[in-house]
Amino acid sequence: MKYVLTRLAAASAALLGSVLVAGCGGGATADTTPQVKITSVKVFGDSLQDSGTFGYKFTVQTADNLVYPERIAANYGLSLCNFYVFTGTTFAANTAKTGCTNFSIGGGRITYTGAGASAANPLNVGVQMATYAAVGSYTASDLVIIDGGGNDAADLVGAYLNIPRDSAAAFSALLGTLLTPTQIGTALAGGATTTAQIGGTYMAALADKFYASIKASVLDKGATHVVLMNLPDITLTPRFQAVLDGIALASGGGTTGATARAQAQATFRAWMSAYNTQLAAKVGNDERVALIDFYKGLQDQVTTPAQFGLTNSKDTACPRTGVGSDGLPTYSFPTCTAAALSAAPPAGVTGADWWKTYGFSDGFHPTPYAHQLIQQLIAKSITTKGWL
Repeated sequence: MKYVLTRLAAASAALLGSVLVAGCGGGATADTTPQVKITSVKVFGDSLQDSGTFGYKFTVQTADNLVYPERIAANYGLSLCNFYVFTGTTFAANTAKTGCTNFSIGGGRITYTGAGASAANPLNVGVQMATYAAVGSYTASDLVIIDGGGNDAADLVGAYLNIPRDSAAAFSALLGTLLTPTQIGTALAGGATTTAQIGGTYMAALADKFYASIKASVLDKGATHVVLMNLPDITLTPRFQAVLDGIALASGGGTTGATARAQAQATFRAWMSAYNTQLAAKVGNDERVALIDFYKGLQDQVTTPAQFGLTNSKDTACPRTGVGSDGLPTYSFPTCTAAALSAAPPAGVTGADWWKTYGFSDGFHPTPYAHQLIQQLIAKSITTKGWL
């Protein structure tokens, strides 16, 4: 999620449990051959899944910093490369490599409303899916991995927090991409409670829009093995934690500040839960879709890090490079390299490998190890379905 939010937190990071599933085949050797023959992996989404659209990945730069879709592909003996490249002004097909099937772009959204917004901009995840659907269909040997919505949720929270400064202009405009003027006007006129509640209405509508794109461009095009990520709890990312701390401070600190912080976090979590609930309802019992509970996965990782081999699930491995106009730390992925981190441990930390067991690279992206944890979360689910 490059461009993730103007003022707060987003997305995402990593999680749950181990998997390595091997069937025993009548003897002493384990059979690790996938149960389903997958010959191609197609990927659509945002920075969590981006294979290098901007020339780097949104994590610590290492020789083997595979993001989780690449790790899943490797389970089938396959590799991925980025379909798009950023030209400096726009996105174009990657002509340096052929056969690339990772369409994800850092900054991707279900509804992209930023600079250069248009119905054809591939920063809309739906456009990524439609781009492939226009030239090809799916077979039973294709695995499709899709994520989206984290940046949209962050945009909504940022616009909501800006209501006192712009009289709800940004919040109303964002809501207006999916809701009617009557819905918006009624909610804003009803006071703080209804204003907060309409965020959940918007996020449920966002899930409807996303599923409609998935159905039209993926499921109706013949896909039978689709991995779909729900929204992680972005309130637990370092960037969002800083935003919540700012809310507490602005509310006077102490007990009053802590109450305001908790209330804000509960509101934002309710919005994400509305999205996840609606997405799950749309998927229903469709055996073609493995819906991954990324939301609970991240919560588990942050609250019980030791169970996942994490030594730190709160701080960032990459060093801060500055402060943004929103007052929050900025980071540089191109300079956040394994060599640089190993050479300069933070105060109170020893050993060159300290960063290898951190959960977050910057304020809202996973480290390579956290990507491994996400891969394991997915592998557990698709193994249960007999796809791996």
